[in-house]
Amino acid sequence: MDWEDIKTFREVMTGGTVRAAAKNLNVHHSTVSRRIEHLEKSLGVTLFERRPEGYFPTSAGEDLARAAGTFADDLVTVERHIAGRDNELTGTIRVTMAEPFATSMFASRLPEFCEAYPGLELEILTSYDLLDVARREADVAIRMDNNPPDMLVGKRLFAYTTSIYAHPDYLARHDFVNQPEQARWLGWTDRDSRFPDWTQSTEFAGVPVWGNFGSIALQIEMARAQMGLVMIPCIAGDSTPDLVRATRREPTPSRDIWILTHDDLRRTARVKAFMDFAELVLRDNKAALVGQLTE
Repeated sequence: MDWEDIKTFREVMTGGTVRAAAKNLNVHHSTVSRRIEHLEKSLGVTLFERRPEGYFPTSAGEDLARAAGTFADDLVTVERHIAGRDNELTGTIRVTMAEPFATSMFASRLPEFCEAYPGLELEILTSYDLLDVARREADVAIRMDNNPPDMLVGKRLFAYTTSIYAHPDYLARHDFVNQPEQARWLGWTDRDSRFPDWTQSTEFAGVPVWGNFGSIALQIEMARAQMGLVMIPCIAGDSTPDLVRATRREPTPSRDIWILTHDDLRRTARVKAFMDFAELVLRDNKAALVGQLTE
């Protein structure tokens, strides 16, 4: 069996259609069809039922999927072990972190890293998704998490903080004590009530939540447009023009900041170099991350 055929087969199993697999593999859909046909011919079985709504595995296809999954996991493990023996300060490091971290803290400091390690190339994935370090989707992860996966190792730094922000004109227009129902929070998660728990420990407990906006950048712009109150990380709120803290209370500690990698990679020279650099950048920005306002 051809390994490319197996990879294609796994993508079709995951995506359910030829076009979805082609998109993930960055190939033409005819290539996907050809590889599946080649794999079926080499095995002498039909792996999928072709239906208008997609490809559905036969019993033979399900058997192959189990075997292919085990083989792929073993291959990733071998790749990690090999990469973990690499002591050269060359190659590519793939790092995942939330976009506010990348833009507000790391972007201006990257020239230092590039000058110190000219043989290394960085790939920074600005995503809130928890990319799988164990499967080599990333080599280093900077995560906000109180319970990181057990198979990852690294260093816990400190907890970032959150506070309540709004446009000063929005605050001036509303009477939050006598008419709180005329104001609104900008929501960021699914909820069963207009008064969820995360608002009840604040002085704006009577203000209803409106909408669901998962992007911090979007929440910020909506707050700047005087659409409501937001509860966001201090490093984002304090650095945004037109927003002020809407409370005199101290910022609330949120999740811990971790710099993580897989145990097989932690002694790799290039991974260790970036993890040390990341710790330096984060500690230099600790005051902003924990919400200490400068005079």
